[in-house]
Amino acid sequence: MPPGDVVCSVVIPTYNAAHLIGQQLEALATQVDAPPFEVVVADNNSTDDLAAAAGAWADRLDLRVVDASRAQGVSVARNVGIEHARTDRILICDADDVVCPGWVAALVKALDTHTMAGGPVETARLSGASANWSPIDTQTTHLLTTWGNRPYTFGGNTALRREVFDAVGGYDENYPAGAEEIDFAWRAIDHGYTPVYVPDALVHYRIRTDLRGVLRQQYDSGRGTATLYAKFRPAEVVPKSVPRRLHHELLLLKGFPWRGTGDQRRSWLTVMAFEAGKLVEARRLGSPAP
Repeated sequence: MPPGDVVCSVVIPTYNAAHLIGQQLEALATQVDAPPFEVVVADNNSTDDLAAAAGAWADRLDLRVVDASRAQGVSVARNVGIEHARTDRILICDADDVVCPGWVAALVKALDTHTMAGGPVETARLSGASANWSPIDTQTTHLLTTWGNRPYTFGGNTALRREVFDAVGGYDENYPAGAEEIDFAWRAIDHGYTPVYVPDALVHYRIRTDLRGVLRQQYDSGRGTATLYAKFRPAEVVPKSVPRRLHHELLLLKGFPWRGTGDQRRSWLTVMAFEAGKLVEARRLGSPAP
């Protein structure tokens, strides 16, 4: 790490990732043309040997492990990590992903002229076959958008100025493990902060490599989508009536690819898991399902 004061802070929200975080820390330790930066590992009540796994990199990185165990959830860990950061330029990545060699440099440069930014993700390198089951493109080429074409950054590939975090009030800790980054981006946009796309800030994104894990991810994503709708009730989204909802779900059920490949059947299951999560959470919240 070059001498001098750090220019930015890399925050890594982490839960039980001792077996994976070394890959991400190695990627950060070998960044190209990066300014001096610190790494803040926000430990969200891990029960493995995370502290030792992260501490092993303290001779190659300006690294601290901070206690983020006051409540469970990725939003809690992100908020605590950002609160402990020593700079006003915050880069967020996940413990189980791997950033590209120019990730830090590209995002820091973007923050010279913008207040919030994000880059693409690639899913095949770390995920293998399960990359074909996920609705995420194997290589994204722009920021994703949601209702009303509002852009948002991937939670694990985000850069922001501290003023954005302070204005928004941090990540909403009431979300399930899904859509909390969309919620953050929407509130940032409402405060006048629109994220920009940085194509050189690539992250190799890890999808769960077992079907059960992928289905859980999609189920939680559906829950998060229902939470997002219940909170914002965007005017452009018209909830389906009961007959239309039943018709929609029946069409999905009829669409099972009996003659398709194994990957096609698993992809269908991920769609159904997302729908199930959305319906279950909407009912729990007493809100129409989007």
